[in-house]
Amino acid sequence: MSKRVLVVDDHTPTRTLIRSILETEKVQSFEVVEAANGRDCLEAMDQKGPFDVVLLDVGLPDMDGFTVCRSLRAIDARVPVVFVTARNALKDFTHGREVGADSYLVKPIARAPLRSLVSLFANMPRAVPAADLPAGAIAAGVPQPVGVSKP
Repeated sequence: MSKRVLVVDDHTPTRTLIRSILETEKVQSFEVVEAANGRDCLEAMDQKGPFDVVLLDVGLPDMDGFTVCRSLRAIDARVPVVFVTARNALKDFTHGREVGADSYLVKPIARAPLRSLVSLFANMPRAVPAADLPAGAIAAGVPQPVGVSKP
């Protein structure tokens, strides 16, 4: 089964390169959906989701990728988000982590790191958000026993 990847970048050649790299992957099959700006990204999440991974540029024309990432987290807190950007300053990496990104890949894009990151995150089991757990399953951050063993 194909893993679904949403690629968000305003630079068409970058989206084309990422699509080419992922669609020629021999070990795993990827379905790539493209968005050219933040608005299209959020619309794709709503209308074409769910996705296994989101590759997100920081410098988008309508809103920055950090804002988009915050919005993505409100829509789907479990989808892995990887920033793929030319911004390589530590403050940008730190800000990306603060808004909920899972990883950060600096352009220019190299095939092996892109494939590795996408494969890693696309195949990673998703944690169940606390909101989806049954009432009483967590108290003060400590998992509660599901049943009691009889001696």
